[in-house]
Amino acid sequence: MATLAGYRCKVWFRRHRRQLFLRVRDGDLAVQMADYRQSVEDRDWQAALPKALALGSRAREKGEVRLLDELGQGLMRMGAYGPAAELKIARRHIVQGRADGEWLGQDISGKTLLVDLMETEKQGLATAIHHASSVGRALASAARVIVLVEQRLVPLFERTFPLADVRPVGTGREKAYAEAQAFAGVQHLTALFETDERTIREHFVPLKPDPQRVAEFRARYRKDVRPLVGVAWGSSNPGKDLPPLTAWRGLIGRPDLNFVSLQYGQIENDLRVLSDGVPERVLYDRTVDQLVDMDRFAAQVAAMDAVVTISNTGAHLAGALGVPSVFILGDGFKRSWPVEGDRTPYYPSAVLVSKAHRDWATALQEAQVNLRILIGGV
Repeated sequence: MATLAGYRCKVWFRRHRRQLFLRVRDGDLAVQMADYRQSVEDRDWQAALPKALALGSRAREKGEVRLLDELGQGLMRMGAYGPAAELKIARRHIVQGRADGEWLGQDISGKTLLVDLMETEKQGLATAIHHASSVGRALASAARVIVLVEQRLVPLFERTFPLADVRPVGTGREKAYAEAQAFAGVQHLTALFETDERTIREHFVPLKPDPQRVAEFRARYRKDVRPLVGVAWGSSNPGKDLPPLTAWRGLIGRPDLNFVSLQYGQIENDLRVLSDGVPERVLYDRTVDQLVDMDRFAAQVAAMDAVVTISNTGAHLAGALGVPSVFILGDGFKRSWPVEGDRTPYYPSAVLVSKAHRDWATALQEAQVNLRILIGGV
């Protein structure tokens, strides 16, 4: 909790410093941004949405990159996917300029397209997984598609998109760009294919794990007829508002379910706490390390009947694999999940349970109710 409090203090300081600088540059825009942020703080989304739309236009005119980041993220979370995508592209063009060959919807049917899902270090595994379905749509638009992803994702993307030339990002990047006549980053895919909720949901393509590994995990984990439920509870990100380990005991203590840890890191002490002193309640498979072999981890996740997890890369992976999942979300606004409702079009098999300023025990009880529905009313 002290770490989270320190992180929030740092975020508060940065935001107020930026607000001060904005007030010096444009006092009227600063006042409007403060008003928008208050609506967000109050969770008054009906008020926040039109304010964000109006402010987005002004931020574009003024070239305010940080505001475009903030407003684009906010609009996406409020379900305004099209306007959010426009701000993301505008931000890109302000910072990087317009580049020859960037794909903005022109005809590339006879060309080689490069889809770069790792343009920056910030676009990590979760980002590539989140936008994976758009790769399938890009394949229908070009004669040939090269896809750059982080090394650990190559087998998963190769299996899912066999017609694509999937390569690890790194030393071969320049060669890949030289081979292509057009390129698209995440912002381009978002602007072209992810502009409304219905379209995103209808074009969802589940990632394909290694079927042999999935079968092996299921055979090894399944002790009886009880469903296998994967769980993950911790994060190295100090800014995440997470349930305390003790809040998980009601779920982990259920005798009608078999639990498998999907948590990375050294977790022996965590297991003792969240299982109320009975760590064997959660199977811990030390042969799986998602930080080293993501394809093996994907097979482990796909072997589950359901997943209950905090917001992390594993959550994105479970959703992208189409595994029935419950994602437990804190109250922070800077997240990639919708602010209203319990669904995201990016992952149709997932249910979102937000803390919503309740105590964590209540949120975890709601997660259990949704888990029961997902796995057939057990």
